[in-house]
Amino acid sequence: MNTENSKSRITETSIGGTVYIVESLVSDNAKETAYTKVKRLIISNSKDLIKLSETTQLLSQKDYTSAK
Repeated sequence: MNTENSKSRITETSIGGTVYIVESLVSDNAKETAYTKVKRLIISNSKDLIKLSETTQLLSQKDYTSAK
């Protein structure tokens, strides 16, 4: 048995009529868990998302006022 295949996991999920197939692999060299990594990425990018949200709101207001 190939050790790489035993570390692989395939998950298939259907959301809104779209099928997502995800293959995940375990790394012996990983320094953080997937949970820790995703949490860190969300926290570190949360300020950018707030800026994006504010920009989107400004653009929608501009479009709304220019349509009058």
